[in-house]
Order: sequence, then C-alpha cells, then structure tokens
Amino acid sequence: MSFFLKDKTIRFHAYINSKLFTYSTRIKIDRSEWNLKIQRPKARRGEIGENNRKITHELNEYQRIYDDLKSYYKQSFTKEVIKQKFDEHFQRAKTIKKLNYSDYFQIYLQQKKDSQSVQKDSWQKYTRIHTAILELQSKNKTTYYLHDFDSAFFNELIAYFRKDKNISDNTLRRKLGFMKSFLNWCVKNGYSVNTAFKDVKVKGRETSHISLSHADLEILETIELDETKSYYRDLFLIGVYSGQRFSDYKRFDRTYIEGDNIVIRAKKTGQFSYIPLNKKLKRLLEKYDWNLHTISGQKFNDHIHEICRIAGFTEIVNRDKFYGNKKITEKIPRYKLIASHTARRTFITLSEQRGVSHSLIMKVTGIKSLKTLENYIRIDKDRLSDAILKAWD
Repeated sequence: MSFFLKDKTIRFHAYINSKLFTYSTRIKIDRSEWNLKIQRPKARRGEIGENNRKITHELNEYQRIYDDLKSYYKQSFTKEVIKQKFDEHFQRAKTIKKLNYSDYFQIYLQQKKDSQSVQKDSWQKYTRIHTAILELQSKNKTTYYLHDFDSAFFNELIAYFRKDKNISDNTLRRKLGFMKSFLNWCVKNGYSVNTAFKDVKVKGRETSHISLSHADLEILETIELDETKSYYRDLFLIGVYSGQRFSDYKRFDRTYIEGDNIVIRAKKTGQFSYIPLNKKLKRLLEKYDWNLHTISGQKFNDHIHEICRIAGFTEIVNRDKFYGNKKITEKIPRYKLIASHTARRTFITLSEQRGVSHSLIMKVTGIKSLKTLENYIRIDKDRLSDAILKAWD
C-alpha cells in the first residue's frame, strides 16, 4: 500500500487480490509539503508543521485500519470491504478536522497500546484522568484543546478532584503525573502545548501506610483459621517472606527458580528481583505445590482485612488525609489499613531492622532508588524510644 498526490489530494493506493484499489482521502496538501520518499507530509515547525503532523496522523490511521482489515478478513479481503470500512470510519470527511485534546489523548494511548509499554493497571490510571477531564469539559460545556491547559485550567482541575471527587493530595499528585506524561509526549512530538503544566505541583504528604511488627507477624503465622482464610493468610505471608508486590508473588512457580533463588521480572517496572528461598517461603510454596490460585487485588484485600481483624489488630489509629490546606483525620481500626502491599512494606521494614543493608533489600525487591526504598520503611517506635531514652536518661 502507498499514498500519492493527485491534484493536491492525497490518495490511498493498494493492490488487493492483484487488483488495484485507489481511494481518495479528500485531504489536500501542497505538493511542496509532500515528502515523496516517505509518502507523508514534510516535517516542519510552526503552524504549517502542526497541520502536517495532523495529516500524518490521519494517514497513519488509514494504514492502521487497512492492516487490521487485511489481518481480520484474510482471503475475504476485497476492494468492496475496504471501501465500505473506510467510508464508515472516515465519514468521507472533505477536510481534516482540527484535533482537540481528546483526539491527541487517543493517539497517545493507542501508541502506548501498540508498543505494549503499559500494563493493564497503568492503562486504567491513564483512562481515569482522561475521563475526569472529559467530565470537567462536559460540566463547562466546552471542548478542550492543548492550548487550553493553562494555569487557570489546572487550578480548576485540582479543585474538581479535591471537592467533587474527594481525592486527597497524594492520589491527586499521582493523577497529575499521568497527565504531565501525556503533555510531555505532546511536547516531544512537536505539538503546540501550553507549558503551564510544568509549574503545576501538588505537595506530597507522608502516608499513613503501615507495616507489621515482628510480634504481629508471629500472631499472623500461628493464628487458627478456617481453610479459606488460612490460604489467603499464607498467600499474604508469601508476600512478606519474598518482599514482592502482589502482582508478582501471585505468579510464583518453579520456572522462576535459579539455584537457591527466585528470579522474577516485576510486572509493573520490568526490574529483576533476586529472592532467596528462605525456609518459611519455601515451606509455604511447597505446601501449595507452587500452584497459587489467586483472586483480584480488591477481594484479596477484603480477606486480609478480615484475617487481621480476627488476629486482633483492632486498635484505633489516626489516618490523616490532606486536601490542599485542609486536613481530615479519620479514626480507623488498624486492620483496615493492612492490605496486600503491607506485605512488601513489612519485608522491607523488618529486613532493615534486622540489619540487612539497603543495597541488598533493593536487590531482593527490585527497587532502584534509595529514596523509594526509604518511603517503604516504617519507624519502629519502640526501638526509636529505647535508643533515645538510652542516650538521654
């Protein structure tokens, strides 16, 4: 397949079952802006460059649809099929439309999907921020373009998340990070973007995430539970003994064994973890013959909450949430703060307390930066108190 110009109109050209098929895209471009070698508009700066890039995206869409149809229909692929599908998809547009924010975001997501660079959970995070912006767009009865994302827009978006969506600052900060990734992609690809986003910042707050103490762990290891709860307790303990994310330790099987270690590439980051097969970890994996049947993360967390309630982790703790300069303190039973990721925090915290070096903990967990590791380590208040009292009494 190829594209060529005829009277300044770009035409699609392909041989289908040895028969020539020609289709007018009805997109017009001056011959001086056409790169004959690559069969696309020339790369330019400024307004002409932006228009050329829009046309390039449109032509890439023709090629994508053509390839998809050819793969799907195989021997049934005919000129009539492709003409019908082209007519339906492009609605016989006479001119290329001005792309709005949503158009660019769909291109961005499609590129990530095509490159397989986004896991399912991250994909959902991208679409959630996109959905929120579309909601704000609908609320304001407008259509957003890339140049609309100025300081006033971000102030409104942040207020919308805090007031309408009841989203705290730490979560909001992560959401804005996904939006900034998209806008940086726009800049990288030469699209005209309001650069106000570079100055948008939401202060991160120290989290209320907890880890289990050595005494907590002993209770959890020995408590009597029914068969179902016992399994999910064991699955949680596998997370504690390995230091991995739930998305990784639920995938453990014998194919990952290398010598006395489990070597696995993290699903989220692609980073390798080197996990020593300690006695407790090996015993639990062999108990289930390395065949771990799992459920969704949310359902697993529900089981962990109930197990930790039975274990007696019911004392009331304070959990602070920040919404700008507003702080809300919730009083909540500790067991409700314990979830699948607590296993990873517990491994990191107890390993550090037991004298394992930070560099070795990072090798086991696949964490690349010391700053990230320190965010996982919870303070042992008794140990802290003993050290200070010893120094000052």
